[in-house]
Amino acid sequence: MTKKPIIPKDEPEVRRAKGKRYVALCNAAVYDASWGEGDQSARGGLQHALKLAEQAYRTHNLPFARGLSEMRLYDPRRFTWIYDPAGNAEHCVKVRDNYTGRIAVWPHF
Repeated sequence: MTKKPIIPKDEPEVRRAKGKRYVALCNAAVYDASWGEGDQSARGGLQHALKLAEQAYRTHNLPFARGLSEMRLYDPRRFTWIYDPAGNAEHCVKVRDNYTGRIAVWPHF
């Protein structure tokens, strides 16, 4: 039986820098992508936005249905990703439900 290699964790400063960049990428995928203007191609980033939305709905324990036809009910723009420099570096990425104001640690980072 072979052992899995041990992958060292990032230093807190590196983790925070990656978290800050990750938050910017998530928000860009949801708010700035061309899918917002109707481009539903892979180039438009729609699939990435839908994946982030599914994860955000599940993180907040909200119901979610997959598929483009359900997107009007489960809008990815309901959520905003937040970089939190305070506290533990492992929990520096959070997601806010813009409808309720509730904030949850983003477990997918």
